[in-house]
Amino acid sequence: MEEVKQRLNGLLKKHGYGFQYSVLKLAHELVQKKQSSWIFEVSEFPVEVQGERTKVDFILRLKNTRIYIVAECKRADPKFSNWCFVKAPYVRRNQKTEEFFVDRVRHEKLFLSCRVSQDKLSVCIQGKAFHVGFVVKTKTKGEGGKPERDAIEQAATQVCSGVNGIINLGGKRFGLVSSGAINDPGAIFIPVIFTTAKLYSCQSDLSLANLENGNLDILNEDLTEEKFIYYQYHLSPGIKHSVQTEQTGQRFSEILAYEYIRTIPIVTAKGIKDFLCSFGGVLLEELK
Repeated sequence: MEEVKQRLNGLLKKHGYGFQYSVLKLAHELVQKKQSSWIFEVSEFPVEVQGERTKVDFILRLKNTRIYIVAECKRADPKFSNWCFVKAPYVRRNQKTEEFFVDRVRHEKLFLSCRVSQDKLSVCIQGKAFHVGFVVKTKTKGEGGKPERDAIEQAATQVCSGVNGIINLGGKRFGLVSSGAINDPGAIFIPVIFTTAKLYSCQSDLSLANLENGNLDILNEDLTEEKFIYYQYHLSPGIKHSVQTEQTGQRFSEILAYEYIRTIPIVTAKGIKDFLCSFGGVLLEELK
């Protein structure tokens, strides 16, 4: 019995189920206390994207809206539990400010269209939007198994696959994302990663690296521990949904923005309350 218990504890820890449901419990408690309007919908929701099947850890819906958080919970191995994010000085031509890229799906002329939302959502991410992420090892002993050097990429791929799988499902069931009424705002699907990792932002300018050897000297004051950040992730065509996109672009910068960049809030355990309590209000303003 003791051996079974130990092995079961190890599996639950490895797969992160305890963390996933503790996040859900906190989200539920915040709603009960009327501090948050993010209502639990489902957990372990199955989806499929381009023939690949996966499951969404859980989905939250903003009360009285069709705005959804599609969540991926990532319990980090203690040895690989520092996630560091850096700004990229060059992303796309004529970019003047950071924008919040999110899929908003509506029923348009018997097909679904997808567009990128900006405006008020973009205001909340200024100064907290980053483009490059690294897993930095700690001095803590690891838990064994496969090293999690690509943990950020894996989590981002997983959560975007979840969003795109749900959008594909919405294409078959219009009522999931739209009432079909004129001026219906449709549904917004936001990929969010909740993690036990510590988040650090780096304000160093990558373009100041030494041109001869590529080295960049990061100062202590350039690093800041964060409760949550916004990751401007460039998703792979291999995990894209099949819904027709409303915006079309002829330039590479437009194609990148409309088709592939998606903003992923990444939230630490310490930042869950602040994120859920504040982010819903910004989204409601966006829909006005």
